[in-house]
Amino acid sequence: MKFSIYQISPLLMLLAASTALMILGTASPVFAEKNKTRVLLLGASVGQEWEVEGIPKRLGDSRFQFEAVQAWQFDKTAALEEALMRPKRKFKPTKTYLKGFFEPSPLPPDAIVIKECAAYFPGEMARYKSLIPKWVASIKASGKKPALATVVPVTSEHAIRKPGRIEAIREFNDWIKEYAAAEKLPLVDLEAALRKDAKGRFLKAEYTSGDGLHLNRKAYDVLDRLLLDASAEITGTEGR
Repeated sequence: MKFSIYQISPLLMLLAASTALMILGTASPVFAEKNKTRVLLLGASVGQEWEVEGIPKRLGDSRFQFEAVQAWQFDKTAALEEALMRPKRKFKPTKTYLKGFFEPSPLPPDAIVIKECAAYFPGEMARYKSLIPKWVASIKASGKKPALATVVPVTSEHAIRKPGRIEAIREFNDWIKEYAAAEKLPLVDLEAALRKDAKGRFLKAEYTSGDGLHLNRKAYDVLDRLLLDASAEITGTEGR
């Protein structure tokens, strides 16, 4: 198949321009709204369904700009690296990247909250635990403020269908709370906010979308205030 110069030249020009931006590090800037602190939630389904961008409006508090970035596996190294290199952007030969090339680059966050999903449990626990300190170190090295979140548990009914899941979540949450305390890191305790009680540590049935794993709007309404208050602690932002 033959292509004329008129067909290929626009793509070549776009790729050349993209490459130049990455080399020079002059991606299109986005200017933050005055006096607003940017908090990025690095997670998966919770971050997507939660609509954290709307928290300031829902709670009537304009101190923060919230953003959620999804990484659909436990290992969030690649997504974290991209967040930390902002306003530069990592080149990807995809339609989505090319389409967004002329859009403003995402702003660098002031703080990053790392949150994992219950769907990744049980899993390679030793590997999971080894990744967290590396991510924290990367965030600190970039001059940003790291925070950790406990994993939202599952309902007792879901736990019956998925043997080993709730036990693994409890183990990971116990560990991450100990690690956060030892390293003096802010902790967003999603489990404590949504669990039925401190004994079984199951998700309240009233907070599930129906599968015992994913959350509904009622749960997110509870988490709105939790994340807002935690963000003030994480960033040292004063009250309104």
